[in-house]
Amino acid sequence: MTDLFDLAEEDLTDSPSEDSSSSPECGLYIVLPETTDHNKQCFQLGQALHAANRFSTYSINRHVVEFRPHSVSDEQKISSIARAYCETAQRNGFIFLVYDNALLAREIGADGVLCSSLKKCSDARKILDENSIIGLHASTQAMAQSAISLELDFVCFFAPSHGESLISLLNWWTTTTDIPVAIEGAFDQESCAPYVSGGATFIDSSTPIWTHPSGNPMQGVVNMLDGFERHTKTRTPSVN
Repeated sequence: MTDLFDLAEEDLTDSPSEDSSSSPECGLYIVLPETTDHNKQCFQLGQALHAANRFSTYSINRHVVEFRPHSVSDEQKISSIARAYCETAQRNGFIFLVYDNALLAREIGADGVLCSSLKKCSDARKILDENSIIGLHASTQAMAQSAISLELDFVCFFAPSHGESLISLLNWWTTTTDIPVAIEGAFDQESCAPYVSGGATFIDSSTPIWTHPSGNPMQGVVNMLDGFERHTKTRTPSVN
């Protein structure tokens, strides 16, 4: 099993000099949205990641960027588009994952994949090297339990319209295992509070980053990291 901490860059040029020796308890999870201008979005992604590194007071950061191939209409260009995003993410010390396409992840040198099914997780394990991250996109406790049995690297919980609540899934997960967990949803710096205090490893920060009223993704990043810091300080340590 890959340790997601180990994939973060420790000595980024843009990191502040007052870095501590610790790591943040909760990180950004950024899903790249559909767009008609990938060059512009790749530039904005670089800005957002730069802001995350500048704002951080930690020597080791752990944040994730996820690329969903179905958001690209031109299949002939999908590899070059994905590679540009991957290079931007990795250059800034972020983990880069591809959704449901292990072959593309291998081709562009991504850090791993997030899979929609257990079968795709098994297929990815055969395609990717042993250091690659393999995660499961899950909406039920039963499905997530299988991720533990298969020793996957993380799960990303999402909530269907009539499914189990995210907070219930998170509470069950964190009392069952210490495997990292991402929470997907349209969060902002305040609505993420119960998930930060509940022990989420990553929280979907896509909405405030890509739809900030100022049009500046950097401000969305700073707002979310500020929320993570404030809500982490109010966390009550769990007793197992």
